[in-house]
Amino acid sequence: MSSTETLDGGAVRAVVVTTSSAQRGVRLEALGATHVLNRSGEGGSDAPSGYDVIIDVVAGVDLPSFIDRLNPGGRYVVVGAVASMHPATFGAKLTEAFQKSMSFATFSTALIPSAVRRAVRLEQFDALRDARLEAVIHDMLRLREAALAHRKMDAGEVVGRIVLAP
Repeated sequence: MSSTETLDGGAVRAVVVTTSSAQRGVRLEALGATHVLNRSGEGGSDAPSGYDVIIDVVAGVDLPSFIDRLNPGGRYVVVGAVASMHPATFGAKLTEAFQKSMSFATFSTALIPSAVRRAVRLEQFDALRDARLEAVIHDMLRLREAALAHRKMDAGEVVGRIVLAP
């Protein structure tokens, strides 16, 4: 889950929410996160108390707890549902927060025409080639270690991608 926070002077800085793994948090900070929070939204003493925008690529069981972390007028966007969809209590939590005028949205690339998606992917590959974009590689394993790669991903140990080499 990611969010942005507006600072005095209009600057924006990223806030990344991850699992409670300290090791993952260190990796995310090295990638540029200004704060690292655990999945229940708790962080260090300097962590912000609320967010204007939360972008969630997991949409797991902790989703309702993040509704409480939205600032008035805040927006929660689910981009993916890696951890399955939200629990039944989500709707009640959103209704409880009605007076804060928050909104919830979903985003799926299925609505983007395939030609546009292809053009974006080509631009991403060009950016990788030209070193304007850097892939986050967690580990490189031999193809015969594919089962190990899946176990690492299932255990939540992976930040970025695992590359399998023949």
